[in-house]
Amino acid sequence: MPWSSRSRSAPPGSPDHGISRAPFLPGTGPYMISRYRPNATMTLVRNPYFRQWSYAAQPAGYPDVIRFEQVAGAARQQSAVAAGRADLVDLYLNPQPYPDLAARYPTRVHAGLMLSTTYLFLNTRQPPFTNLKARQAVNYAIDRARMLRLFRYGPGEAAVTCQILPAGFPSFQRYCPYTAGAGDSVWHGPDMEKARRLAKESGTTNVPVTVWTIEGIADPAVGAYLVQMLDDLGYRASLRTAPLDRFVNTAVDARNKIQMGLFAWIADYPAAGTFFLPLLSCRSFNEDPTNTLNLAEYCDPRVDALAAKAEAAQLTDPAAARSLWAQVDRLVADQAPWVPVLNEARVGFVSSRVGNFQDSPAYTYLVDQMWVR
Repeated sequence: MPWSSRSRSAPPGSPDHGISRAPFLPGTGPYMISRYRPNATMTLVRNPYFRQWSYAAQPAGYPDVIRFEQVAGAARQQSAVAAGRADLVDLYLNPQPYPDLAARYPTRVHAGLMLSTTYLFLNTRQPPFTNLKARQAVNYAIDRARMLRLFRYGPGEAAVTCQILPAGFPSFQRYCPYTAGAGDSVWHGPDMEKARRLAKESGTTNVPVTVWTIEGIADPAVGAYLVQMLDDLGYRASLRTAPLDRFVNTAVDARNKIQMGLFAWIADYPAAGTFFLPLLSCRSFNEDPTNTLNLAEYCDPRVDALAAKAEAAQLTDPAAARSLWAQVDRLVADQAPWVPVLNEARVGFVSSRVGNFQDSPAYTYLVDQMWVR
């Protein structure tokens, strides 16, 4: 369930439209485009001008030729890889059930968490979620494992989480204050007794709450469960489902006063600022409340000050920056403007001749680092 606001840059003079024939865009990597047929194939060959200057920054590739082909239908894609007519299919990009594949080809199905977090935003400027205890009550009440099942994730396709930053981030330090049982690092299950107590202490029970979900992305059973959970806490809950474009256009405008909704974010690159600055900072809301990605309308000057300190430290003291971002993550989790639910995984299926499989949580499969026998 991935969405994000992304920006991309290109060399000066690059066209602002799609290109289907040579000359293609200039590049500095180990490969260049030699052939492209829209909606069919793209072929990369070695760039004769590339010289590896840093293995860490940009290693040379192994294959002489990399060819991407569009194949319609999940069964045909899997069959092509199983038979060795193709070498890699992305089961996440092309949603396909894979438990049977993993059972038949245990060494050829690879899952790896992405830099994404699926979450419920709680509008901190709309009752009942102006109250911290009400927000914490929802965090304690939600059954994250049940949400995984309702989203129909298989083993390895996602992992539960209680915090903003996804696992795998440089600044990630596992933290889960909202769980049954002891400890604050691992989620064990919902704590409905504590959740009900907090909701009652907040004085907000019996308030009407409408939860928004996205049509075609969240299964109807997800919305039904969220309504039931809110009812169990003592709220008068209802569900609103909308197409993605309408959901986004409504949620980003604070004048619409959405109380609560299910959303997700994928980071452009592995830096904590890609989560906190556009989604959970005072500036991200105050700059233009009618067009904001800060759907929780959350603003805490203490968090902003700590985030600014972390940003400043990144260039001169990365270790200190990571520690500061981890503090930001914990502070925001404690304030509960979100109910973090899960981190998605990417799953790839490879042929028997592929070696050195590598996957990046930020940049998908490192096809240039694989080889074929």
